[in-house]
Amino acid sequence: MKKILLLVTAAVLLASCDIPGFGTPAKTSETQISKSKNNKIVFKNNKIVLSHNYELVSVEEFKNRLNTLDQDSKFKTIAFDQLAEIEAKQTDFEIFVDRGNVANHVFVYSTNFVVFDDYLAAKYVAKLNNELKDESLKQEVRYKRIHGRYFFTNEAKVVKLKYVKAHKKERRFQTEYTVASKSGGMALLVSNVDGIDFEENLKRFLN
Repeated sequence: MKKILLLVTAAVLLASCDIPGFGTPAKTSETQISKSKNNKIVFKNNKIVLSHNYELVSVEEFKNRLNTLDQDSKFKTIAFDQLAEIEAKQTDFEIFVDRGNVANHVFVYSTNFVVFDDYLAAKYVAKLNNELKDESLKQEVRYKRIHGRYFFTNEAKVVKLKYVKAHKKERRFQTEYTVASKSGGMALLVSNVDGIDFEENLKRFLN
């Protein structure tokens, strides 16, 4: 997977935005994720509170839990690949996992500033959707976009893309958020079996 996910007030051309594949990347934000614990994602001085059954885990703990899944699970391989791509970004990131099912997990990581308006957000969603369709062919899984949209709160602008991937009898709902706020850049990749995407939790954090 080649992407997965805060506001600088400025008028910019598409070629200058920090959207993967669109122009020259901006400088990396110094915003960091830190001090998260239990089921609370702490970003700067704000918190996203996940369901009580989620907990912060280390990379090694996450890998160990993934290894409890069936060896032939396509989504076990995909989760390992997603982790490897985030690690390759060499940015701050954290992993939250459902205590009862490692298939339900959230990757949170710092990212560059992204300047969004309605036009750029629509272009970003379309580009990400096309990349995921291409990726699903390589992964040999069925891909279906559920919805993609752009919304804003008092503190941030957010692009959301939600989709489902299926292989044989297995399926995973995944939601990718790219957030631009005064605090900096942030991305979330939410994966689970039930379609929960934590949008309302994110909105509470950003208001």
